[in-house]
Amino acid sequence: MKELYDPMEDKSFWIQKQKFKESYEMENRHYHNHYELYYLLSGERYYFIKDRSYHVRSGDLVLINKNALHHTSNANGFQHEKIMIYFKEEYISSLFNPEKMIDLFSIFQHQSNIISLDIKNQEIIKQLLLKLLAEYNSFKLAVKNNSQQIMTDQITSDSKKENEFHLKIMLAELLYRIKKIRKSENRDFKHTSSLHKTISDIAKYIGQNYENEISLGSTADRFSLNPCYLSTKFKEISGFSFIEYLNLIRLKEAKKLLKESDLNITEISEAVGFNTLSHFGRMFKKHNDLSPSKYRKVNSRKNSL
Repeated sequence: MKELYDPMEDKSFWIQKQKFKESYEMENRHYHNHYELYYLLSGERYYFIKDRSYHVRSGDLVLINKNALHHTSNANGFQHEKIMIYFKEEYISSLFNPEKMIDLFSIFQHQSNIISLDIKNQEIIKQLLLKLLAEYNSFKLAVKNNSQQIMTDQITSDSKKENEFHLKIMLAELLYRIKKIRKSENRDFKHTSSLHKTISDIAKYIGQNYENEISLGSTADRFSLNPCYLSTKFKEISGFSFIEYLNLIRLKEAKKLLKESDLNITEISEAVGFNTLSHFGRMFKKHNDLSPSKYRKVNSRKNSL
């Protein structure tokens, strides 16, 4: 998993099926520039995405937009099985004429990140995912075998192109099916409890005011809560500590400004709410393995290619 979230890594498509028999919680509370699709084959999980907590059950489909903070944790036991897909938009967008292409990526931009599928759609989505997984594993095996055999570069290249093309078509079909399902389902999102709603409201407050001075104490006062209680429940429900969530929101916005604006490092540090440049630098390097200036240089180079 670490290689997928390496800031220098550029994977365009990845799929995996995993089964857990012991307690598991994500070590990396993160965001990434891939779309993420998560299907729970069995068991239950809690999934905190952006500023909401979801109780995910067997047969549920979770859709996570690019750069959305998220974290998953145990719920009513720990045994579960899942299929996850990560992909970048350009992986399949090259297949279609931009003027005629249906917006398959809009499924990740709805108010709710979860779709509770009925029995019929569960089977449809499950079979599409399993076929895609089998094709992906077959593709990886073929690439591995080809690299160990004496073959011409042309044969290897043609075979890889055909396999990749098939994967892209299958992924496009999956997204199209989900788009049709999402269009027909109109159920409103409901919080698991009033406490979950409060934590969601606090997360939204942080997301809307990260550039201002925010502390655990002032936020607790604003929402009429005891600071210790807020700290405990925020971590319990979201998977993030209060300050960790605040810093990640600020760092996410800082990365955007480093790539898209002409502001200098000091101005960006102040714009996203850090009190000192040194603190901003330490936090940025801790979570990105790069200094802000190095991150800007690397991404400027990529954008110029």
